[in-house]
Amino acid sequence: MINREQLIEVGTIQKLHGLNGEMTASVIDPVFDEVANCPYLVCEIDGIFVPFFIKAYRFRTDTTILLTFDGIDSQDKASTFCGLKFYFDRKCFTPEEADDYEAEAEEEESYVGYTIVDTHLGELGPIVAIDDQTVNVLFIVEYRDSELMIPAADDLVEAIDDENRTITMNLPQGLINLDEAESE
Repeated sequence: MINREQLIEVGTIQKLHGLNGEMTASVIDPVFDEVANCPYLVCEIDGIFVPFFIKAYRFRTDTTILLTFDGIDSQDKASTFCGLKFYFDRKCFTPEEADDYEAEAEEEESYVGYTIVDTHLGELGPIVAIDDQTVNVLFIVEYRDSELMIPAADDLVEAIDDENRTITMNLPQGLINLDEAESE
């Protein structure tokens, strides 16, 4: 039986891609190329950690992959994975690699406290939480006396400045209606 202590979180399956069971997944780090000897990922299903053999994957961006599992060859089968976090088994790493990777993943995932700056609107406010419970991960940003929910999509992020703790984004016009946020 697989337990949580022997797993390292790698990412989240976001949504379906195509008709043949392929899924879009966000990854914390492009670790897949570093762990070629691990043929499976582990997902938590109904409280049980279940391994699924990787049929194929390919990078879409630095932090997004397209992924298929053996035996998952339709939209119906793949849809059950949407929103699930997935993990590598520590057995795929040396103990030193596992510790290094886990520390790196925690650091990358912790953008709470960073300030969102839009290229058009300027500074919006600090990230107070990250909502990763749905298919689309959201930054919860404190804006005056309300909260804005901003998609944490790779294609919207222009730059991340760790030193100044800012994330510069190019948000589509109309995505955030600041008049409504101010009146709440």
